[in-house]
Amino acid sequence: MVDGFTESLATDYRRTLQKDVVPFWLRHALDPSGALNNCLDDAGKVLSHDRFVWSQGRALWTFSALCETFGPRPEWLAVAQGLAGWLLRHGRDGEGRWVYRTDADGRVLQGAESIYVDGFALDGLSAYYRVTLNPEAAQAIRDTVSIVRDRLAQPGSYGIAPYQMPAGWKAFGVRMIFARVLDQAARALSRPDWHAAAVGQADELLADFADTGSGLYREFALLDGGFDDEAPAGRVCVPGHVIEAMWFLMDLFAGDPERCDRIPSCCNLIRRHLEAGWDEEFGGLRLALDVCGREPVGWQQADGKPWWAQVEALVATAYAWEHTGETWCREWHERVRDYAFAHYPVATGEWRQWLDREGRPAPSAALPVKDPFHLPRGLMAAAAALDRVATRLGDRS
Repeated sequence: MVDGFTESLATDYRRTLQKDVVPFWLRHALDPSGALNNCLDDAGKVLSHDRFVWSQGRALWTFSALCETFGPRPEWLAVAQGLAGWLLRHGRDGEGRWVYRTDADGRVLQGAESIYVDGFALDGLSAYYRVTLNPEAAQAIRDTVSIVRDRLAQPGSYGIAPYQMPAGWKAFGVRMIFARVLDQAARALSRPDWHAAAVGQADELLADFADTGSGLYREFALLDGGFDDEAPAGRVCVPGHVIEAMWFLMDLFAGDPERCDRIPSCCNLIRRHLEAGWDEEFGGLRLALDVCGREPVGWQQADGKPWWAQVEALVATAYAWEHTGETWCREWHERVRDYAFAHYPVATGEWRQWLDREGRPAPSAALPVKDPFHLPRGLMAAAAALDRVATRLGDRS
């Protein structure tokens, strides 16, 4: 016996994914090289053939996850195989670090300027390996984890393009990403030591970025865990990042008997950042806040409404609903869903990515890319969590 409302939501998310979102990418983005064209407009027009490598890693994750979730359909598996081949041929420099951007032929235009690229490549390869057991992917995972762990242990040895991180600071986003992707790699290759490394990233995130005065998490902290209130970027909270990170950590802790008691705190942090980030006048989650109550001048388009923040809130509220059963989770899920589905979908099947505060289309504040990641991942993850909610509610009736 299942709950009809949550079952219907899950079905709707899967329908949106398979009938609208995935066909957009199959129609408009495939390239004979195996890479995905990642600079597209909402109509699917290719604007540039430059390859942002983090987009290629993200796309590999998505098409591999589709195969893992729904079965290895030939058209999805072919895309994943093409992406994996392209990444393994063109994605790394001579030191094994993942590069930032290439041209259409795989020639490097920007090198290893962002450790985020390593994270998304690792995520994609881990998902691909789970589907294919490809030995080249396994070796690339091992090599990447080794290099990443060395770099993470050496502050200043990596950049976070397209963002800037001043010397002596560290980024919430780096801990968030590597708490996730190291654990995913650990699951793919059965490496408990990598899981322990992921937990280490999570521990640092929870301990060093919390602003106790506001109850919010800052995007940047000093290397010793303190803060710099004199620098505008040092006061920034990105609510969508925190909300996304909390469902990552819930996944990480759920299978860890020593740490599963942290999940209620993650749920509380989801609620706190929804309440802080939501625009009560126009709706939607804002991109950034200033934890000291000043104007958030340390982040571009702070009042903008990026699609990814709304999508990650759908996943996080579904996870919180699964773990707590509390009514606020359902209420917030519906509020975010109503705003997102009213503002972001476009006729071609994908979603526009950025809105201004009042909900009008706006240019991206980050990379000039569109890639199949936050939206398809969010639809898959939210649907799966809502399936679990439905079963739990049915079991209780």
